[in-house]
Amino acid sequence: MSYDLTEIKDNDLFFLETLQWKANIADKIIAQAESQGKDTNDINVMKMLGEEINAKYTPIHRSESVMTAVFVSFQLIAYYGIVVGIWGLVFNKSFLMFGLYGVFVGLLLSLLFSPVVAFQRTRERIRTIVNGIGIVWISPGILIGVVGLVAWLIRLLF
Repeated sequence: MSYDLTEIKDNDLFFLETLQWKANIADKIIAQAESQGKDTNDINVMKMLGEEINAKYTPIHRSESVMTAVFVSFQLIAYYGIVVGIWGLVFNKSFLMFGLYGVFVGLLLSLLFSPVVAFQRTRERIRTIVNGIGIVWISPGILIGVVGLVAWLIRLLF
C-alpha cells in the first residue's frame, strides 16, 4: 500500500514516521509471540500484547523532544557557568569572567548532545539519553563545583 506524502507538512511527517516505526515494532512483537506459540487470534492475548507495545513505545511529537533538548542545553550551560565561576573565586579572579568561560563549555557540550535528544521518538529513549547526559556531564560538573566551594571556603578561612 502506498500513500501520497506530498500533502503532508514536514512537522507531521516526523510523527507519521514515528507511527510507522511503532507499527514495525508491533509486528516484531506479535511475530515473537507467535513464535513462542501464543494464539494471536485470541483477543485477550492481543490485548496483552497491545498493552505491552503501548507501554514501551509511545510515540511523541517532535516538538516535545526538541523542547527537552533545549531544556537540557540550558541546564548544561547554567551548571558549567556556575561551576567555572566558582573556580574563578578560588583563583581570586572574576566570577563573571570565569562564568562566561563555563557558559562557553556548557554551550559546546549542549551542541554535541542536544541533537541526539531532539531526534528521539519515544519518551523512554529521551529519558535514557537525558539520564546518561546527567551522569556523564552534569554530576561531575556539580562535584567539581562542590570541590571549588570547599577550596574557596578554605581559602577564605586561612
